[in-house]
Amino acid sequence: MRASTFITLALLAGSLGLVIRMPAAEIPRPAPDLSIPTPDGKQLKISDYRGKVLCLTFILTTCPHCQKTTQLLNGIYKDLAPKGFDVLEAAVNQNPDIPGFLAQFKPPYPVGTAGVQQALDYMQWPKDKRPLVPFVMFIDRKGMIRSQYTGVDEAFFDANQEQHMRDEAGKLLAEGAKSSKK
Repeated sequence: MRASTFITLALLAGSLGLVIRMPAAEIPRPAPDLSIPTPDGKQLKISDYRGKVLCLTFILTTCPHCQKTTQLLNGIYKDLAPKGFDVLEAAVNQNPDIPGFLAQFKPPYPVGTAGVQQALDYMQWPKDKRPLVPFVMFIDRKGMIRSQYTGVDEAFFDANQEQHMRDEAGKLLAEGAKSSKK
């Protein structure tokens, strides 16, 4: 009797766990017009990228996973920028060494700063859940957030991360490609 009671309680707890899952961010949704300050004093806004496919990435400059993401985005950006792809990174760590990060990783796109809470709110991250960086978002040419990933998304941040990012960017670039047919 005790074994069956335990199994019933375990199944009930598992069922409740499915019901009490973390709410997902609304996708797609309009990208709020976030302003990212850069070390040179510029304020880059998400709306500045309207008409392009944008990969917005929130990172910690000291995080190895974030550094890997930056390195992968460097190559993707170089390949896809002529097609309308752009990247904007924002460091969320306190007092990040942006000049040192730029010197080490040489991203061909801007890197600025954002507050942690600002990034979490932008991602619609639940306040009671601990996030893992990097946060990677893909925003289409019309300014809609079409997908987003955090460090907890192991299926995205796996050995095929570069291909996953290329696929996301390519899908959105294809949507805005002009047909050569008349």
